[in-house]
Amino acid sequence: NRHLGELVVGPYDNTVVLEELRAGTSYKVKVFGVFDGGESNPLAGQEMTTLSDEPDTPVEFRGTECITRAAADIILLVDGSWSIGRPNFKSVRKFIANIVNIFDIGPDKVQIGLAQYSGDPRTEWQLKAYKTKKSLLDAVANLPYKGGNTLTGMALKHILNNNFKEEEGMRPKARKIGVLITDGKSQDDIVDPSNRLRSEGIELYAIGIKNADESELKQIATEPHDTHVYNVQDFSFLTNIVDDLTINLCNSVKGSGDVDPPTNLVTSEATPRSFRVTWVPPTLSVDKYKIEYYPVTGGRPQEVIVSRTDRTKVLTDLKPETEYVVKVYSVVEGESSEPLQGTETTLPIPPVRNLHVYDVNTYSMRLRWDPAPGATGYQLLYDPVNATLPASVKELRTGGSETNVQLQDLLPNTEYTLTIYALYDDLTSDPLTAQEVTLPIHVDGNLRIRNVTHSSMNVFWDPAPGNVRKYLVKYKTFEENDFKEVEVDGSKTNIPLENLLSQTQYDINLVAVYDEGQSTPTVGQATTDAVPAPGNLKFSEVTKQSFRGTWDHGAPDVALYRVTWAPIGTPDKFETIVDGDVNTMVFNNLTPGTLYEVAITAIYPDESESNDLVGTERTGGIPGPDDLKFSEVTI
Repeated sequence: NRHLGELVVGPYDNTVVLEELRAGTSYKVKVFGVFDGGESNPLAGQEMTTLSDEPDTPVEFRGTECITRAAADIILLVDGSWSIGRPNFKSVRKFIANIVNIFDIGPDKVQIGLAQYSGDPRTEWQLKAYKTKKSLLDAVANLPYKGGNTLTGMALKHILNNNFKEEEGMRPKARKIGVLITDGKSQDDIVDPSNRLRSEGIELYAIGIKNADESELKQIATEPHDTHVYNVQDFSFLTNIVDDLTINLCNSVKGSGDVDPPTNLVTSEATPRSFRVTWVPPTLSVDKYKIEYYPVTGGRPQEVIVSRTDRTKVLTDLKPETEYVVKVYSVVEGESSEPLQGTETTLPIPPVRNLHVYDVNTYSMRLRWDPAPGATGYQLLYDPVNATLPASVKELRTGGSETNVQLQDLLPNTEYTLTIYALYDDLTSDPLTAQEVTLPIHVDGNLRIRNVTHSSMNVFWDPAPGNVRKYLVKYKTFEENDFKEVEVDGSKTNIPLENLLSQTQYDINLVAVYDEGQSTPTVGQATTDAVPAPGNLKFSEVTKQSFRGTWDHGAPDVALYRVTWAPIGTPDKFETIVDGDVNTMVFNNLTPGTLYEVAITAIYPDESESNDLVGTERTGGIPGPDDLKFSEVTI
């Protein structure tokens, strides 16, 4: 029955391992060099495989022995398909040896059988085959590598029909456990045979390596999966799961036994990181109690052991606001009772309450708050919201007993968002937030207003202390909503305000501007004067029908003059408008020998009008008699 095999390797390889050979068989080997033009003559040789692999080096056991009086029958179901390979199969042997080593092997203790599977499963040895740990370990060390395809479903049926049998050593009252070790996805159905095994009371573990399908492992294994399903990425990582797996296997072997459990579980004194567990002991004496606890949402169970005299225990280092499952077991000679089970939820972390901000100044403020129960410290963040300079969030931390602090080196006239957290070691509460604004810089500017006219005034002040960048002089009328603003160099202390409205009250604010912000305003008020009337009205160049009027300007900023004239005693009035730079006018077409009244009114840019400047002049007429004299006067 000759079969020709061929393997192609790279041009730089000069060694290769031939696998999947038959034991005790002579093989001829030929090596050809392959070139573009063809093949070389072969280099030939011959070698015979051994009848079996050399036994593995004995495994030095360093784990924790499973001490129990319980009897258990364990069947190991090992994937021996070609995909594992001989070198990796040695790792599997060592892994199995570690499982065997934790148990006390014997006909009235723990029995371990093993089946290997690929295309067709076969029993390597039955439960009753080895009655001592040494003989069982020797069998593991000499376990042959089978080879073939991955038919896990067929293998599960095999151990149910051929290994878990009383005639093969299974004991009716012993606990029954199956452990699957596989490196691939099954090529047949595994759901039905897994259900059948579990329905027979067989507890199943599933261990996947490298290419195993985790969802398939969970379909096979007994729940909870976090203690019955293992999946590693490489054979070398099997050592990483030995401790956890053997502890869970030991717990499965021990089971509940005949030990009475404690009763009346009560949880109390819950805090964010702990709660107390209290129970009533069973009637019969126990060696100790085991308390197991883990979050309801999942996670690795934590375990604590307490003495036989204890009736209560505070569980610590818990997660805040988390519901925990708590199980209390009685333990006698390594045997555990059924658990006394309950749940408890830790409290949320108490936040800080009643944050109060006081003593607010230009560069500082004080904060106090109610202490949070159990807090180990506080974290305070203060963030300038509307800073005029680049600024970032600052942090202040205090101890758990300090609940009153002063924040210093703040920016003036700046809103701060204040956020405080209670700290509980490495945990942080929800925040409590407040806002506060620092006071602006206060400057007593001694504001003085002088030289007030109808359209201007001069503003004077004392220099502000410190490094003033500039001054802002702001002014507005009562009717106006917004201030007009004038910037003044920081070295100056006065400025004229012009183009004002006459007879109007102005509110004036002086602000000093620093790098840190603005000062509080120094305020003042002043009312502009009435617009001045023109003056000194004079007449000249009088004729029968005209004369000239001349006047002095009311002010340099007169926009227009309104001129009116009329004969005295008549309702007829004449009016004209002249430009503000005109101060003389010839009145024509007048009635001879008539007295005229002339009024000059100044009109300013803000449309304010002055009082009238009034004068009279008579036009010339027909010459009449003159030099009237009287004489010879009698009674």
